[in-house]
Amino acid sequence: MKLCPSRQVHLDFHTSEKIPGIGVDFQPEAFAEAVSAASINSMTVFARCHHGWLYYPSQAFPQLVHPQLAQRNLLLEQVRALHSRGIKAPVYITVQWDYHTASTHPEWLIRKADGAREGGPFHEPGFYQSLCVNTGYTQFLQAITKEVIELLGNELDGLFFDIVGTHPCWCAACRAEMAQRGIDPAADDAVRAFAKTVMDRFKLEMSAFVRQFRPDCTIFYNAGHVGPTTRASAAAYSHFELESIPSGTWGYLHFPVTARYARKLGKDCVGMTGKFHTAWGDFHSLKNLAALEFECFRMLSFGFAASIGDQLEPCGRLNPATYRLIGQVYRQFAQREAWARPSTPVVEAAVVTPERDDREFEIPESVMGAAQLLEELALQFDIIDPTMELGDYPLVILPDDLIISATFRDKLEAYVAQGGKVLACGRGGQDASGAYPPCFGVSADGPQENYPDFILAQGPLAAGLEPENEYVMYQQGQVLRSAGAAPLLYARAPYFPRRGDSFCSHLYTPSAHGTPYPVAFQNGNVLVLSHPLFSQYRENAPAWCKKLVDNAANLLLKRRLIRHNGPSTMTVSVLDQPELHRTNLHILTYIPVRKSATIDLVEERTVVRQITVQAQLPRAFTAARLIPDGTPLAVAGNTITIPEIDGYAVVELT
Repeated sequence: MKLCPSRQVHLDFHTSEKIPGIGVDFQPEAFAEAVSAASINSMTVFARCHHGWLYYPSQAFPQLVHPQLAQRNLLLEQVRALHSRGIKAPVYITVQWDYHTASTHPEWLIRKADGAREGGPFHEPGFYQSLCVNTGYTQFLQAITKEVIELLGNELDGLFFDIVGTHPCWCAACRAEMAQRGIDPAADDAVRAFAKTVMDRFKLEMSAFVRQFRPDCTIFYNAGHVGPTTRASAAAYSHFELESIPSGTWGYLHFPVTARYARKLGKDCVGMTGKFHTAWGDFHSLKNLAALEFECFRMLSFGFAASIGDQLEPCGRLNPATYRLIGQVYRQFAQREAWARPSTPVVEAAVVTPERDDREFEIPESVMGAAQLLEELALQFDIIDPTMELGDYPLVILPDDLIISATFRDKLEAYVAQGGKVLACGRGGQDASGAYPPCFGVSADGPQENYPDFILAQGPLAAGLEPENEYVMYQQGQVLRSAGAAPLLYARAPYFPRRGDSFCSHLYTPSAHGTPYPVAFQNGNVLVLSHPLFSQYRENAPAWCKKLVDNAANLLLKRRLIRHNGPSTMTVSVLDQPELHRTNLHILTYIPVRKSATIDLVEERTVVRQITVQAQLPRAFTAARLIPDGTPLAVAGNTITIPEIDGYAVVELT
């Protein structure tokens, strides 16, 4: 696997034609010095922006050169300035958002089923009128791309194609091809599948087009998320960049979800955040230092490179404060990156995502909840889709809404027969008819109509809960029957469901303290819980739901890779470097806090003390030390004691 530069900046430059003096203050030497001083080794610079303007002296499209561009060769000068300091300079080209092209080529716009186009009115601010890559627009885009390639020649390091999402489209070109293929334009799912075919084809053909001229340059297509929808076109990418600005529309939980999936696609990954307090285009703001540390160090804890988004002011001068901030983070990053890149994550479980491969950025709540809950338990896990192999994982987790195919049912049967363990919650593992695989040893009679259930804190699944207490399970569970499996957990029903004029108090009817019935079963290597525990955890995080999952994992796994005495907000990631004969623990203790109505913030590092970590790893170790200072740590058997963690600790085990 070829590794990307590890400390990157993505330098946005979406600049209005109504602003004079574009690039007037750009000075190549000062530009390169600011970037180099911040310990940056790659910066993405702009050829073409969302406004539709070019930032180089185009011969093929002189009318598209930014009309206020004072530094006519801005792109080339930026690239050469960065190269003079040994810094890579991939080039940005927008795809589906281009205000000028959308305004002048209405025949290239994505159309909704009623003929309306995407995006707001042209007289309102914004460049969000999307273009269809199944039209003549693609040839136009290829011509611009070719010109950029020819302009830079051997100086071209890579291409970053932005806004490359799957959008159902009913434009003339798409309707004609759908008719040719026999696709009903009124069938939404069929149209969406066709749109994905169009986008996959576009990416593969564009990469083939680029490779004619530059076989080795990097290529990435950004849709704001990497998930199952990316898999079919993965060959078009040289690497993956995971855009996830947590103060924007993504949130802090998005990155670990997409990261745990993207790393399974066999290419190097770059995490991408921003220096912005809110989101892209947030001029004259600075992210809190602790927040930027947390976001970049978390990328490194996955073994990823980091990219920080910035936006160059129209004058072309970098903001010194921004690069002082970035430098503070990247200098620390550089001291630790050798203990993460390259590396192999050490995991013990896989969460199988129900995320559809024809819907970008529709991450199921069950997966978000599972990621949060399992990170809090320090369980080491990947997120995979049903096409991926199961055999490398001691435990496979089927979240609440994973409805499986016959192919995946057979895969599960074979996995369990070979000793694999399965934890299923809610409808996870059922087929479309509601049937579980035979190896589960249970059947389902549909949803529990008289709910919520109240579980009884008895038996091994309830270890650590208040004995004999009843705990409410807010979300509707399944009615399970044994088909050979042994019951593990029981519940009682309410007096009646809250419906119509039958209700009690504010929320739901309490337990009637009647005859208990089973709500969890174990059949050898398979454990099934009737409730959607992960979706429930995502909604309001009941501690008893987390405890049930923790106990279930303990029953199924002979040993857990990591246990610790730290707070639930502490995360631990295990990265192995076999060629260096070491395994490294990356531990983060930063705590995002909802201090505003819309944004989770990190203002300071969180210090924790006297942390003990029990690490039962495939690679034996007898010594531990902190990186980068080399301080030795006490090791007793498989337990490491860390006197203090100030936000981030890398522990080398040898």
